[in-house]
Amino acid sequence: MNVAEQREQSPEPEAAEPEARGRARDARSAAVVAVAILLSKLVGLLRQRVVAYYFGTSAVADVIAAAFRVGNLTQNLLGEGTLSASFIPIYAKLRAAGREAEAVQFARAALGLLCVTVIVVSALGVALAPWLALLVAPGFDGAKLGMTTRLVRIVFPMTGLLVMCAWALGVLNAHRKFFLPYAAPVIWSAAQIAALLIGGGWLLLSGEVLARMLALGALAGAALELVALLARCRPLLGTLRPSLDHRNPAVRTAAKRLPGVLLGRGVIQISGLVDTMLVSFLGSGANAVFGYAQMLYLLPMSVLGTGEAAVSLPEMARDTAAGDIDQRNAKMRQRLGAMLTRVTVLAVPAMAVLILFGAELITLLLRTGRFDDESTRRVAEALAVYGFALLGNASGRLFATSFFALGDTRTPARFAVIRVVTSTVVALLLMRRLGVVGVVVGATLAGWLEALLLGWQLRKRIGGLGLVALPVGRIAVLAVVVCGVPAALRASLTGTWWETTLGALLLLTVAGLSFLGAASALKLLDLGRWLRRRR
Repeated sequence: MNVAEQREQSPEPEAAEPEARGRARDARSAAVVAVAILLSKLVGLLRQRVVAYYFGTSAVADVIAAAFRVGNLTQNLLGEGTLSASFIPIYAKLRAAGREAEAVQFARAALGLLCVTVIVVSALGVALAPWLALLVAPGFDGAKLGMTTRLVRIVFPMTGLLVMCAWALGVLNAHRKFFLPYAAPVIWSAAQIAALLIGGGWLLLSGEVLARMLALGALAGAALELVALLARCRPLLGTLRPSLDHRNPAVRTAAKRLPGVLLGRGVIQISGLVDTMLVSFLGSGANAVFGYAQMLYLLPMSVLGTGEAAVSLPEMARDTAAGDIDQRNAKMRQRLGAMLTRVTVLAVPAMAVLILFGAELITLLLRTGRFDDESTRRVAEALAVYGFALLGNASGRLFATSFFALGDTRTPARFAVIRVVTSTVVALLLMRRLGVVGVVVGATLAGWLEALLLGWQLRKRIGGLGLVALPVGRIAVLAVVVCGVPAALRASLTGTWWETTLGALLLLTVAGLSFLGAASALKLLDLGRWLRRRR
């Protein structure tokens, strides 16, 4: 082999070193986001444990789940997902091109237009609360619908504040400030915990009155979270004075992408709404069971899919600034392959826990007060099915993020429609026989179908998915270890000790240590490299 061939096959050290630093930075950023999300989700779990203590799977718990679902629908439609797809890529590309002044003008214009939208939507939500309650829970009787309506009128203004938090998150992400925006929901959860402890523990409130106390705590928590995020954004932008400059070229570009984003996000939210509607016909406690299972599933899903997507979107958007298409595609394949490897390695133990040790997880996190054996059993059944969806949904989130970075919001929207139709049809076929589990089966199959379609289309667009380096064999060995060691320990000991909080803690600790040991031995995980600072 001559010198020219060697140079062609082996990148120059000067070129390889920046790429290595970039990969290390991305891995470290993903770890920071994962830690921040994990922190917020753990506090969220504590919040749900307090909610479970006071409400269990009662009729009031159904109402709380439905009312907050209405708020979540609007927040997810207008908030992080929409702004991530339309705002962050444009803002990041302007900054990457050195056009800081234009980036700030765009951010201020987006903030001003978002303020107007939030005010209008919040007012409409309060006015239309009875119809929204009927839409999200048509299976409720008159008393439960009335209670849901009253809670929705408190929850909707909270939703507007959380949408504003999503704008701040977009600004901070584009500046590679990842920890605060994903840890800030701790403030929101803490406010709700404080409201329940004061209302239920000190004032001895119960039923709907305590539920309204919870909603007011959520409203106050959203306001405090927004203040914390805006305080961090101000030094980066120089001013937080909003603008209504709808003629801004960057705003017009974002507006052109917005219909596709809204369609995609709207279809996904419709899917969640349909699931909630279907579950409302399955009897008392079904909505609460569905909500608890979904909350536990979203803990690892948020760490994996949301964390990686948060880091990748601004970086991929910067990659697309390259004039050479082949160079752009090569960078995207490399980045995507690294992210999919990290997601797969971390998804394996999470799937094992959800599928095999869901009851122990629920016992540890939720079993208290009115949350009894029957509640644990019902939630564990739904959670086990959700476990199969984890890798598919996390991968699908990364594929959709790649399309957003390319400026393509229509392709994810098209496949989101297919997802909703599939999920609804399967749920209708299975829910009569399987109950809540049937609805979850529909969501799981539809999530995998969407991920496969997105991956297929993205592979054609950029020439691959970067999967050539995915260590499939070592990940399979990791799965066997993580599943086998705690399962063998549980089988070796008889009795019901595993159903206690201490037993559940021991079993899940063994599962976690098995993962860390096996992943390190197989060279699949290097936390030191993730967290080590590299200039």
